[in-house]
Amino acid sequence: MARRPSAPRPRGTGRSSARPTPPRTAPQGTAPQGTARRRRTSSPTPAGVATPPTAPAPRQAKSSASTAEGTLTRPTQGSRSVGRPRPEPAPAEETPARGRVVEAADRFRELVTGRPWRRRRRQMIASLAGLALVLGAALAAAVFLPALQIARIDVQGTGYVDPAAVEQAAAQQAHGPLLLLPAHQIRADVEAVPGVSTAEVERSWPDGVVVTVTEGTPVAQLKRSNGTTAILDSTGEELPEAAADGASLMPLAITTPSADPEGAAAAMIAVLETLPDPLRGATTEITASSDADVTLTLQLEDGGTKTVVWGDAEDAALKADVVQALLGEPGSVIDVSSPVAPVTR
Repeated sequence: MARRPSAPRPRGTGRSSARPTPPRTAPQGTAPQGTARRRRTSSPTPAGVATPPTAPAPRQAKSSASTAEGTLTRPTQGSRSVGRPRPEPAPAEETPARGRVVEAADRFRELVTGRPWRRRRRQMIASLAGLALVLGAALAAAVFLPALQIARIDVQGTGYVDPAAVEQAAAQQAHGPLLLLPAHQIRADVEAVPGVSTAEVERSWPDGVVVTVTEGTPVAQLKRSNGTTAILDSTGEELPEAAADGASLMPLAITTPSADPEGAAAAMIAVLETLPDPLRGATTEITASSDADVTLTLQLEDGGTKTVVWGDAEDAALKADVVQALLGEPGSVIDVSSPVAPVTR
């Protein structure tokens, strides 16, 4: 005899033998189902027994939240969700709203290991600072240590020049720390000493100064109109009288009256330095009253003499050639003050 099916219970009152199945989220990439599937019972219906009708599934309210893959459904307020599995919380690193959570120690280690140039820069700065301190200490020691103060002056290269005069001139600036030696000023003071042509100044550690001088070469002895004499070098500078010892000097004389004795002396030295060797060897005296009337006295091979009116110091090479060409001509005077129109008489 078949059982008569019982009437369904009212919705929302009491427990139902068929519980609503919790909604499932549709897999990504598939279309969502309109209604939730009913949960199957674990025990099969016995044979020969009619299956009782099941209560209709409760309607579910649609959620306002939607994604690009589909719409998620949620059970209504009247349905029970007992036994529904709760979703696992998303890891902190994957929560887009809160950002990625990283341990501070890991982040600091990443910054330090990722930028080694900062450590190298700090090491370089420390090394440079240490080097600067060492150099500063060495400089201070070189300036202020008593053992490095100038205590002696050695003069070298003197002949007729008095070494004491050179040392006295150098001592005007050669004092204080040897490291701060004013070599250029000392050189200028020493070269102002009569007879000194050039000077070199060097340090002699730990406390000395070496001054090496080059003396001027005497070439002439000048006799002034007042009777005084002076030893001159090739530049016309006056040398000490001791420079004449053992030197072969050309006699120079300023004739009277002379309106420019200094110009006359300079012109005679200039002419002497431009004379070729044959004429210089034959010249016995040079006289002048100004820079424009230089006169030479030549000693000839036959024992005679000739007077050469040279004029000024210009065109020295041309005048020398003309004089040598006219030495064999008659007469005792050769005038080459105008070398393009020489005159013999």
